Amino acid sequence: MLMQLFCAVSFALPQAEFAKYHEKITGKPPAEGLVSFAVDPKVSASGKDAYAITSDGAGAKIVGSNLRSVWYGLYDLLERRGGCRWFWDVDVVPKKESLDLSGLDVKEEAHFEYRGLRYFAHRGLTRFQAEHWGPEDWRREIDWCLKRRLNVFMLRIGQDDLFPRAFPGICASPDPAKPLPGHGKGYNNRSLFWPLPYRGQLRADVQRYGRERGLMIPEDFGTMTHWYSRTPADFLEKENPSFLPQATTSYAERDGLVWDVRDDTWVDAYWKLTTTACDAYGQGKGQELLHTIGLGERRCFTNRQENLDLKIASLRKFLDRAGRDYPNAKRLIAGWDFYFSWRPEEVRALVKTLDPARDIIWDYEGDATHDCRRPEMKGVRDNNFTSWGVMGKFPYTYSIFLAYESALDIRANYPLIEARQRLVQDDPMCRGFILWPEASHTDALALRFFTANAWSRKPIGHAAVLDEFCTSRYGDQAAALKRIWERVIPMGALLDWDKCYAKTFCSTTLGAFPHTDVYGPATEGTWAQALADVRAVFAALAAIRWEGEAVRRDAVDLARTALDRWLILDARRLDRDFKAWQKGAADGADLAARAQALARRADRMADLLELHTDYSLWESFRRLDAVEKVQNPDFPQVLFENAANDYCRSHQYELARHLYAPRAHRFAAKVATCVAQGDRKSPLALEPVAREVEALRTRPLATMRPTAARTAENFVNLMKELRK
Repeated sequence: MLMQLFCAVSFALPQAEFAKYHEKITGKPPAEGLVSFAVDPKVSASGKDAYAITSDGAGAKIVGSNLRSVWYGLYDLLERRGGCRWFWDVDVVPKKESLDLSGLDVKEEAHFEYRGLRYFAHRGLTRFQAEHWGPEDWRREIDWCLKRRLNVFMLRIGQDDLFPRAFPGICASPDPAKPLPGHGKGYNNRSLFWPLPYRGQLRADVQRYGRERGLMIPEDFGTMTHWYSRTPADFLEKENPSFLPQATTSYAERDGLVWDVRDDTWVDAYWKLTTTACDAYGQGKGQELLHTIGLGERRCFTNRQENLDLKIASLRKFLDRAGRDYPNAKRLIAGWDFYFSWRPEEVRALVKTLDPARDIIWDYEGDATHDCRRPEMKGVRDNNFTSWGVMGKFPYTYSIFLAYESALDIRANYPLIEARQRLVQDDPMCRGFILWPEASHTDALALRFFTANAWSRKPIGHAAVLDEFCTSRYGDQAAALKRIWERVIPMGALLDWDKCYAKTFCSTTLGAFPHTDVYGPATEGTWAQALADVRAVFAALAAIRWEGEAVRRDAVDLARTALDRWLILDARRLDRDFKAWQKGAADGADLAARAQALARRADRMADLLELHTDYSLWESFRRLDAVEKVQNPDFPQVLFENAANDYCRSHQYELARHLYAPRAHRFAAKVATCVAQGDRKSPLALEPVAREVEALRTRPLATMRPTAARTAENFVNLMKELRK
């Protein structure tokens, strides 16, 4: 009787989901019992996620190796027989008279054990920053994870109400109508937009929603105070923790320091945060995944060996506690710090001390196009999973990182990603394929590529993914948009994890930062080749029908990526030729006209971003306020500050219109003045951008909001102007 009740409760959610889509497709509810569900671990030959779909009389039966695999089978059935296609932003659901469920004999099994996404803590634009998302956003996202057969998701979006839960007599929930005490600047300003109790409840609800569908959700352990999870002021005041020493100025604010884990008092305090997170948000003593970044990016001593010894000792203390309190949990040991500050031989030595039955090197730098340039890494090349002694020997994951916070456009480097994927595809020690970026939803094709390859037993090249993506997403415009994607993909890949045209115009000089290829600076020839037909992209975009959510969003993504790289290339060329003119090597006759054309294209980027709601800080603020009232009256300015700092500037409309474009015009004016006056000595330079950013920060965000009509006519006219 209890087993029958369990089954009825377990499958009520997938039954309801099938009914919802059946009615969307056919216009009527399904017959009783049309699809049945069961869980049977034996459906998997390898122990990984698997499912079978078979015809059962007039209906179908879905058997999963576990609960989440039942959901995979459900969405697969709706794809195969309903014609549905699943994307993070839209479902493509065709209309049919009925669903033919006859002749089904499907068996699917995952190749990689872990297939997961990480959601990070930056703020700015709702599309890209998960900390902005409300309950509906999260339910849609988790449903999409299941539709694409993922099984892990992790929230690294701050500690929510964890401190008040863990230390109730010490930490109170701060007043949400005021800035946080001790708040920093830029992305360090973590002032609240929603009250901590609401954020904590939202996190608990989100994770419960995922677990009800069988997803695995890691909780953090270890030294978790960082820039996005600050130690509250009242904890600092009342507990007065001692801190690890700091040999650098990075992460030096008192509320972002690491407590001194050489003293077990502070190990206990960190562990209290971990156990509270598992109890409040996770699975309690049954927690199945724990994740640590260790002393990520921290430099405590100038002596390298002392620093390394401290990191190893700290990790060991927390691994011992994890083994004691969560004996069945896998420990995911992030590769981030290894990539940035450990040498390969040091990682290999650590790996030999770990437990392959419980520990996994959770590497997420598989698409790195350069090795860390810090002094301690001098002479190191290929500091990643290929040199850490894990291939064929110790459990690890393969990954796409894709995006720092400034990388909000199309930029997946498929030749590199695919080459490295071939190294791991048949390695039994490679346990996962993960996407672990700082910004979400940046590159729609990369999401499709990742989710396809995370499941597949054989690598699927990006060309095949692109063909399926366009056919599934764009209907009768698939061929036209596929040709545009094929042109833009190499343009996007000119930049790696960070930087965009914002860096060009916010620098004091044009062309002031390097663009990297796999092992060094990319040449102008590389850029020129990729951008040779950039105008053809805008001509092709002018010819599409700019209608429907998917086409409207992706057309702007394609256009802004191409325009971004074009602006950077022409700025670097202008800088080079201006310097040549200063040396007398050219007459400079066209420099002023070129500089003015460059500035006008910076205006056109703002025009482009204005055409879609994805890029407005003001509209993102309004969405936050619609989910849960924002009580802090200063938060619009905080949100601007979170986006306008050097690390986070990207394709935010308000910055494009009111910061980047005006500076582009000032560079142009400088060129024109120098050429007109024959001044070959004055540098092509502007003052640092900080004063302009501060002036904008104090201006009401609403006064900078987009106002242009988002019409097909305006989009087409803009594309025609850019193609000239």
